Amino acid sequence: MKRSIALAVVLALLTAACGTGSGGTPGAGGSGSPAGSAGGSPGTALTPGQLRVAVMTRLGPRWWCDPDFYPIARSDEQALAIQHFAEMQAEGDVFGAVVAALGLTGTTTFTDAQKLAIYQLWKAASTFPFDPTGDGRFRFDYVAQPPTGGTQGTHTTGTIAADGAISIDQQQPAGEPNCPICLARGTLIDTPNGPVAVELLRLGDPVWTLDAAGRRIAGTVIALGSTPAPIGHVVIRVTLADGRSVTASAGHPLVDGRRIGDLVVGEVVDGSPIADLEPIAYTAGETFDLVASGPTGAYLAGGIPLASTLLPGGWAAPVASQP
Repeated sequence: MKRSIALAVVLALLTAACGTGSGGTPGAGGSGSPAGSAGGSPGTALTPGQLRVAVMTRLGPRWWCDPDFYPIARSDEQALAIQHFAEMQAEGDVFGAVVAALGLTGTTTFTDAQKLAIYQLWKAASTFPFDPTGDGRFRFDYVAQPPTGGTQGTHTTGTIAADGAISIDQQQPAGEPNCPICLARGTLIDTPNGPVAVELLRLGDPVWTLDAAGRRIAGTVIALGSTPAPIGHVVIRVTLADGRSVTASAGHPLVDGRRIGDLVVGEVVDGSPIADLEPIAYTAGETFDLVASGPTGAYLAGGIPLASTLLPGGWAAPVASQP
């Protein structure tokens, strides 16, 4: 996976602007130490977007599957920044936090270079799991890039309070991320307001998720990701005997850990036997995935419970097996 040097430079500048406690390295300052202002002021509650930026500032540049570099590096990141700029502005919260952190508050006309800097930080900040736990706190799951010359990153799980103070639950070395290829465009995600195509979901949108016992509960979208599908990519349409269906890449996991590509007709998924498994050549460009709030990160697509490939293996508890 190609690492974005430009993003590392952006984060270095951001760290200098915001402050990082003791040295700005993962774990520096100890549990509960401030993560930096991230655009807020002392004694004020930061927005979720500001808190996302604060996590990145404290822990270092993110090591992730940047869709502009995986599975094939593209040379048009500047053009993509311009293309997605209106979308970023419409999102609002993370955009505002990034603009503030880069010292661009009050700017009304952005240069192409500024749009690129915003885009690089915005896409990394808006796609890692960030789960509200109550009282203004959020649980995060984050993998930081290796230090210069190193080969192992740092995987950190913890919580961040409304004032930006971070408490680290676990921190351990991490290898290169396993970049996923996920749901087909148009896959309908079950929400309390009815099914919504996965590519139309946004951070904070309501979705159905599962608790650790496998019961359906209401949640929200806390991370979104997309990946360009390589030429020749094949997805699999899974159809259950009760009529439920989902189309996803072979590597996508069910909530019990089975991969779609390993399923066979007749196996039971969420209480219903598999009636058909149909390989389909995929020509719709990008594939998509999300994480739902709550203890599992799971969501329902076409009525079928799925795990998320965006979780790097942190806090999500396994879902109880269903008959």
